[in-house]
Amino acid sequence: MEDNTTIKTLEQARAKFAFEKANDMATIGGKKAKEYKSYAKKLPMMIKTNGLGASLSFALSKSKNKEGQKTSWGNLYDDLNSWLRNSHKIWLLGLNPPADLSEAAINLDSQEYRALTVEVLAFLNWLRRFAEGLIEGEADND
Repeated sequence: MEDNTTIKTLEQARAKFAFEKANDMATIGGKKAKEYKSYAKKLPMMIKTNGLGASLSFALSKSKNKEGQKTSWGNLYDDLNSWLRNSHKIWLLGLNPPADLSEAAINLDSQEYRALTVEVLAFLNWLRRFAEGLIEGEADND
């Protein structure tokens, strides 16, 4: 029974954090929010197709525009990073700020890498749902 409670609590924590992040982007609105919604929908398939390390590296490479301003990819990457740092899954990474999430992911052993991938996909599942429900419209350049 205790394991079921732990799973429920973790799932609730994922949902709560994902709601907060999607709601923050919905509050910002506009093109950036629409792009965030689009990327939150795309990233899980990217991870399943290309792997977690490659997908995180891609998101990181797109996290700033030419002027050095944070993009929607940057917001999504930061939200994943925040979830992993603030959740009970931090032990997976052994991260100490300012360690990079994508670098840490590719340095994990295969069992930890799979566990991290499962956690990221579980979080993104909630984030995608809330982004779809809270952010209106679609990005122009999907």
